[in-house]
Parts: sequence; structure tokens; C-alpha cells
Amino acid sequence: MQRYTGRIAEIQLHLGERNALIACPVEIVPEPGQYLLAVNDDSLQATPLFMADFRSQGFLAAPPIPESWRPGDQISLMGPLGHGFSSPQYIQRLALVALGNTNARLLPLVNHDRLNQPSITLFSDAPLVGLPPDLEAFPLEDLGDSFNWADFFAVDVPREQLSILGDNFRNFQREPVVLRGQVLVHGCMPCSTLADCGICAVRIKRSWKLTCKDGPVFDLAGLLRGIAL
Repeated sequence: MQRYTGRIAEIQLHLGERNALIACPVEIVPEPGQYLLAVNDDSLQATPLFMADFRSQGFLAAPPIPESWRPGDQISLMGPLGHGFSSPQYIQRLALVALGNTNARLLPLVNHDRLNQPSITLFSDAPLVGLPPDLEAFPLEDLGDSFNWADFFAVDVPREQLSILGDNFRNFQREPVVLRGQVLVHGCMPCSTLADCGICAVRIKRSWKLTCKDGPVFDLAGLLRGIAL
């Protein structure tokens, strides 16, 4: 796997979120939902980095960011890795659903999907950091109101909280509503496709898939079926 050299240009703190501005070759900036594997030469800690916002000389990485990282540090980067979001064309109503403690990994979809001019709404209980001023945001308790409204769901959930995904969607789903969407599953990915260690495995329908390689973005309906088994 090819390695690139990047630099931590800036560390940003907003309402408890710690973001890092990464200076790197523009061609390796991950698409929404993809990630780069970053290694700090001082700590040798491997960290998956997801894009929160594109910048002219790199990208703003979504939290969490290692506490040991400092501005000016050089990091080794590998990737982009994994499968990102690929929402269908011509959707009119997009629901972003953040089930973790940050909205940052979903925000690149706002500008990305506005190329098709859909109406976008965010459902989240996380701090509202970095949101465009015209993006509507509602708490997760209002998510049920979107099931007859949204054409497509883009969801962010920590792997250890997949049961929350099932609770939020199964409790509201009613026939004949068919939920179309994709889910970014994130968490510990120690080998990041290098060893197939299985620590990041999730059940999709009746089979097991690796988040680091087969994901980290999965089909919503297939993931819900896997959670139900």
C-alpha cells in the first residue's frame, strides 16, 4: 500500500470536538465515508481519518483526533481506504442521521449532494458544530417524522452502538415504507485491511463483513437485517 507524507497544519477545538487540519496531496483526500490511515511517527499509533470538510491544500479531519497530535507534526498517510457514500442521483429529500457524538463525518455530504439540489435535514443529539447556516437540524426524537418524507438516509453510527441504529429505525418503520439509505460504521479498525483480523466485523444480512475493507459504508436495509438476527 502506497504511503504519503502529510502534516498536521492546525488543531481546532469547538464545543469539545477536536479536529485536525491535514495538509496532504489533494488526490488522496478521502471521499465522504472513506478514510485515510494515519500514523504519527512519534507514537506509531494508527488512526483512521474521515473528512469533515475539504480544504484547498488537504482536508479537515473529523474527530476523534489523538491527544498527542500537535500542529507541525508529520504523519504517514495510506489510502483512501474503504467504500464511501454513493447516494443515488436525483434524490429530492436527504436525511442525515448522526447516532454518535459528532456530526462531522456526515457534513461533507451537504455540499457534495447539493450538486443535485436536494432538501437536506440533519437529525442528531450531538453538538451542532460547523453546520451550514441554512441546514435544518432536529433532535433524534423527531427522526420518526422523516420516514414518510426522506428519499434517502445517510447515517453515522459507532460500531459498538449498532443496537441504537436498530432501535431508531425498526421502531419507526411501517409498511409499506421502504427505507433507502447507507450507514457509515466507524470504530476500532486496528489492521485497516492489512490482516483481516476480524475485530471490526459486522453482520450484513446473514454474512459477516469487515468494516475496514467491505465498508465502512454499508447498505441500511442489509445492516438492519443483520442486527435483527
